[in-house]
Amino acid sequence: MEKRLRTQEKEAAGENAGLAELPTDIISNVLSRLPVKTLLRFRCVSKSWRSIIDHRSFADLVLAQPLGRSEVTSLISVIGNMEPSRFGGRFFSLDHHTGLATPLPQLDRTINSTGEDSQSVNGLICFDIGELTYLCNIGTREVRALPPTGPNFPVHLHRGIHSFSALGFDPVAKQYKVMKTWVSNALNHSGEVITAHKILTLGTSSWRKIDSGPIDFPWGGSVCINGAIHFLTLDLMSNKIIVVFDVGTEKFRTLTFPDGALDQVRKMKLIAFGGRLTVLDYEHLEDENVMLMYMLEDYTNQVWTERRIVLPLSWKEDRRHSERFLVGSVRAGEILLAPKVTTGEVYLLSYDVENGTLKKVQVRGLPPSLLRSPVIVACAPIEYVDSILALSEI
Repeated sequence: MEKRLRTQEKEAAGENAGLAELPTDIISNVLSRLPVKTLLRFRCVSKSWRSIIDHRSFADLVLAQPLGRSEVTSLISVIGNMEPSRFGGRFFSLDHHTGLATPLPQLDRTINSTGEDSQSVNGLICFDIGELTYLCNIGTREVRALPPTGPNFPVHLHRGIHSFSALGFDPVAKQYKVMKTWVSNALNHSGEVITAHKILTLGTSSWRKIDSGPIDFPWGGSVCINGAIHFLTLDLMSNKIIVVFDVGTEKFRTLTFPDGALDQVRKMKLIAFGGRLTVLDYEHLEDENVMLMYMLEDYTNQVWTERRIVLPLSWKEDRRHSERFLVGSVRAGEILLAPKVTTGEVYLLSYDVENGTLKKVQVRGLPPSLLRSPVIVACAPIEYVDSILALSEI
């Protein structure tokens, strides 16, 4: 037995010696093409491989690899009977190709949130829970609480405060930043909503106060694209506006709203579609099977184009258990429809905008106890790409 172990140790040592002879850039290039799950296991192969995989530049190399059209993964949050005696929420990672849902217990233990209106930026996502903001790498299952902070409002404004956080990435400086905004129910002497904004550059330990911007509480989500975070919100006259926060300069500005969408009401959200900022209007989805997409074709000159989407009648075949659908999108050019409440099954409808085809993604792998009673889908699926980036390296 001891002889066999010594033989195995010598073989392993010989293999590692051979690997050590290869240039680091070649090893990095080969490893970067592997799935993140495989890379997490390969960190244990040798100290040199662990050093390569844990380095920030390697994480950037992994993100730069092209993704296949079928490689779509989303974070989903569901609420229901997880066990016979426990009602609660759970997070799952959903593979759109196979429909397999993988539990994420690391998030369940920490993130007491539904994930509503959250977005993924290079595989990272942030959640607000009470007064704290948490950062999560979904691929590596890491969760970290960010330093606590507050708006520094006078005492008489402490009641009726709402807050939200958004994650952004500056591609020039390669920096991640979290912007946190507090909105008071009170108005100042000019009749304006009282707000406060702070920003945290990840890798530092202190929040910095920044100038206020023309932003109320967002109701259409946020999207980070072109190095800026975009919010769909209302101005003081209740007109819809898109507020832009430039992650690099840390300044606010606004974008003109597409003309055709000005008269619509609240069933609208911001998405990134085909690499472009897009306003998705689904006001008449349930009654007319219609959605409107307003895509910002020319970002510099703020030129929008409108596209009308008419879903095939077959999408209504599964509506007998749900009258409300949550709407999202994926980078492959598909619109996702997730029933808010289902019974006996959980599924998504995926509509390919270019091909005009609709497919049903049956979610598999959920706890059997969950499907015995109505299931609430807490938020629209949040697409993400796997990232090997360790939160300690940010």
